Amino acid sequence: MKLFNLTKRYLLALGLIATLSISAFCIVYWVIHTQETYASIINISGRQRMLSQKAALLGTQLLHCKNEAEEIEIRNQLYEVKTLLEISHKGLISGNAALNLPGKPSKEIQALYFSSPVLLDQQIRTFISHIDSLLKEPGQKLTYNNPHLVYLQNAARGELLKSLDSVVKQYELEAQQHIKRLQFLEIIIVSLTLMLLLFEALFIFRPLVRHVYKETSQLRNYNNQLQVLSSYDSLTGIANRRFFDQHLAKEWEGAVISSSWLSLILIDIDFFKNFNDTYGHQAGDRCLAEVASALHASLNRSSDFVARYGGEEFAVILPDTDCRGAMLVAEKLRREIENLRIPHAKSAVADYVTVSIGLSSTMPVQYNNPEKLIAEADDALYSAKRAGRNRVMHYVKYFNK
Repeated sequence: MKLFNLTKRYLLALGLIATLSISAFCIVYWVIHTQETYASIINISGRQRMLSQKAALLGTQLLHCKNEAEEIEIRNQLYEVKTLLEISHKGLISGNAALNLPGKPSKEIQALYFSSPVLLDQQIRTFISHIDSLLKEPGQKLTYNNPHLVYLQNAARGELLKSLDSVVKQYELEAQQHIKRLQFLEIIIVSLTLMLLLFEALFIFRPLVRHVYKETSQLRNYNNQLQVLSSYDSLTGIANRRFFDQHLAKEWEGAVISSSWLSLILIDIDFFKNFNDTYGHQAGDRCLAEVASALHASLNRSSDFVARYGGEEFAVILPDTDCRGAMLVAEKLRREIENLRIPHAKSAVADYVTVSIGLSSTMPVQYNNPEKLIAEADDALYSAKRAGRNRVMHYVKYFNK
């Protein structure tokens, strides 16, 4: 009878262990799946910010067309930006399996899209309609006072930009909360499993204790994989936009405390769309990986930080570096990419891949934030593009070369 009771207890415990192990595995799988889904959502949502600014830039470039062929090319790019905005917006709201967008946004996200005061859905639709109207404008009506162009420029740097940042932050918050809930449940299940295994080891089957260490190790590896997935870009191997935002905020706080300089460099591959169209997206991916590797290898200090900012754009954070020092680093990075000699037959500035670079430097203060530093570097980057590309431009607040 005692053996029979021990057998029943062992089988029951074994069944519970199996159930808990399967549950833990399912939760880990769901955590990874959820992380990948939210990564896609955050990436697509963040891309809308870049597309809105690109639309404003292309609208401005229409004013400076030298010939009809250049005007057609810019209009085609502007049409592509409009199409991507429409697809991204619809996918975030209604879902898109190809983009790994599930749709069905939360009440908080729906409030940002469809309720006052943000009304992001209306803002994006209005922005897209102005792009469409600008595309229909004949060349003689393209002036600095064109109402559609003025709207695009103001929206891309004003309320629309702020609203897009708000929705990205909400997506990131929901992702963190969801992952934390799953991880908490995972901890509970693992804890129950450990207690049951200890009971088995003490009273029935001691070798089962080894299973505890195996499960714990696997779970630790899964958590490490989740950390890598959430912080690093899978294509280039460098930090992603989410990690960049976190690191910039950390460096900003450190610079406030130490009253030191902080510099930001934004890098954009020249005519990368033409590169993809000419050589294919696989070659484009290899190009991005080579550029990222060269940028990472060119930074001498362990405190320097490089990340993929989005698409073909990269960002470098230089702590304790003023504008002159940042200019030296930026020019070195430009030369290193140029020295890669990656063929680019459709580039308008060289026969190989080049980059345009914008930078800004500041001494952070307590009651400010990094957004202005990013905006200044972004302005400098656009200046580099307008000046002919394959060059370094700086925001001229502190330094004028």
